[in-house]
Amino acid sequence: MTRVYFLTVSNELRNAVHDLRYLLDRGYPRDSAVTFVANHYRLALGQRHMLARCTFSRREAAEHCRKAVRASAVRGKHLGVDGYNVLITVESILTHKQVVRCDDGYIRDLRAIFGKYKPSKATDRALAEFLGVLKRARPREVAVLFDKQVSRSGELAGVVRRGLKKFSLQGDSRAVGGVDFKLRAFDVVASSDRAVIERANAVWDIPAELVKRKKTNVLDLKNFR
Repeated sequence: MTRVYFLTVSNELRNAVHDLRYLLDRGYPRDSAVTFVANHYRLALGQRHMLARCTFSRREAAEHCRKAVRASAVRGKHLGVDGYNVLITVESILTHKQVVRCDDGYIRDLRAIFGKYKPSKATDRALAEFLGVLKRARPREVAVLFDKQVSRSGELAGVVRRGLKKFSLQGDSRAVGGVDFKLRAFDVVASSDRAVIERANAVWDIPAELVKRKKTNVLDLKNFR
């Protein structure tokens, strides 16, 4: 069963974000710093996910922001899409689950799926919205990559492949290994994954495009300053 969290903004959570930023700014290892701060404030699991996924040092946040591009920058480019990363966040937005505008400005969800994604009633709608965003951006060619280790990735890639054709988009969708590594070959990458952003030259935040037009539950970490 997928677990979804709606965070209550408490003093403990605010203090945890401030403390983690402090440690990261001073070069402490990310994983151990997250664990230390989360344990210190006895944070719930959803709050821990937020720390781990959404809180960054000033240096790393600035680097991520530097790579961020708008939809207009995608036109005429070869676009690589981190399939599960984008799809899961789009589903969260459309089903009014909580998403976070993180320290680096990217929209991320708090669904603890971690490789156990399963299509749901929201999947078809999410794919239609996703493909509509791609259509308006007008990339020269798009490749949507899904991690082949996740069950039924090949089937999902086939659905997206047919969707690309329906929306008259040039490109393909595949289930592959090493998605993070393969994405770095593209002009622009669509993902909010730290590892993908670090390797990319330009990053487009597709969920952020939807947040502009959809009513959803967005927690903005800028308010935690």
